[in-house]
Amino acid sequence: MNSFLVWLTASPLSQVLQANIPWVWPLAETLHFIGLSLFAGIVGFFDLRLLGVIKGVSVRAVADLLPWAKVGFAVNLITGLVFLIAQPGQYAASSAMWAKAFFLLVGVLNIGLFELLYKTDAYAVQAGEASPRYCKVFGAVSLIAWSAVLFFGRMLPYIGAPEGAGF
Repeated sequence: MNSFLVWLTASPLSQVLQANIPWVWPLAETLHFIGLSLFAGIVGFFDLRLLGVIKGVSVRAVADLLPWAKVGFAVNLITGLVFLIAQPGQYAASSAMWAKAFFLLVGVLNIGLFELLYKTDAYAVQAGEASPRYCKVFGAVSLIAWSAVLFFGRMLPYIGAPEGAGF
């Protein structure tokens, strides 16, 4: 892992990002927040519908918003990589980053399994109807996983960050 971090830190892209161009980091932070708002807002709405909290809307109607959640996820993935490439040592040494990565993996796997196994059944749930129990499980796992991603992302400067990390 150390040789990879040394290589990444010395890479031309990392060097450019480390050059302290004044607008790069704030732009990436702003885009990351916009992507986060799109993703978390829409996925949270979808999960709450699966859980039966918002029964006045069909699951299909909420699912029509999911392409925007994918845009938000893509923006966050790109900006997150910018952060990682710019400061690889700080992120690799942070236990909060590894926890965030774990819950990110759980969330993505949960989405993949849901899409593969239950998407068609879930999209058939009409307004006013309860979701099947397995949909509620996927919704709950999703809410927990993405909430943990948000929590550990926010805790990067505080939990397990190396001394003088500069977050």
